[in-house]
Amino acid sequence: MALRPPPFAVYSDLHKRKQAPRNEGLVESLLLSLDQFIMSIKPTSSKTAKPAITAHHNRLAEEIIYRLLVQLPARSTFKRVWLKIDGPLPHPADGPLIGYLNHPSWWDGYATFFLHREIFRRRFIPYLMMEESQLRAYRFFSWIGVFSVDFRDRAKAAQSTNYIARLLHERRDRCFWIFPQGKLTPNERRPITIYPGTARIAIQSGGATLWPVAVRYEFRYEQHAEMFIRAGPPHYAPPDSDEATLTTDITQRLTTAVDILRDEVAAEQLDDYHVLLRGRPGINQAADVVRALWVRLVGGG
Repeated sequence: MALRPPPFAVYSDLHKRKQAPRNEGLVESLLLSLDQFIMSIKPTSSKTAKPAITAHHNRLAEEIIYRLLVQLPARSTFKRVWLKIDGPLPHPADGPLIGYLNHPSWWDGYATFFLHREIFRRRFIPYLMMEESQLRAYRFFSWIGVFSVDFRDRAKAAQSTNYIARLLHERRDRCFWIFPQGKLTPNERRPITIYPGTARIAIQSGGATLWPVAVRYEFRYEQHAEMFIRAGPPHYAPPDSDEATLTTDITQRLTTAVDILRDEVAAEQLDDYHVLLRGRPGINQAADVVRALWVRLVGGG
């Protein structure tokens, strides 16, 4: 049976989503490229503007969603999830956080959950964005920090981006996750191209800590693939940053993170990585068990 994308993924290629067949899966209808419409809208002056559906965090709901929609499918799909933190771990004392990731797969959203739960230990309050029509159908996602956006209406889209910028400005312990490439993009494609939405939100929020996160997937010595996450180092975007200059800086930092992750995995330089999650045994491990039992029974090699 074909594996379907996880229902909580957040961003993808808007144009691809429009052309996708109906049986493409739930996520292709959920996903939205934040940056593709941010670059076409203008900020409003309203300090109270908000999207149709705002985020309402609920710890019990988060626990259920994390265990059932994150841990369970990840354990059944990946042999291991590896993580390396480069540089200091961002802290709320440093200001609000914007984590920006490369986007090679619809599994990428899992990386944000692993970082939120296993590394930050809920130190930050996370936020993500989802298309309004889909969030109305799956409104419980608002309990884990998802808020709506209507990309068909520029005024409403501006309300959503102003909303997250205001939330980041109001509290230092808030975090917003974004995929600035705006669409699913193969890891080896160069140059990495991103839209200015990440820089724009950082500036509108009054300055924020930015954190590049590289994600990669590899089949190595096991039946199941492994996920590799390399996060950091963080850098700060002051409120008087130039949008174009900051976007260039973000692009260079994300490219560097993705390239270093590729090289470290290829060279098997994993001493500084640790395992966040272990998955189920593969066929090779089951075969080893059968072989060990056979040797014990017949007493031969």
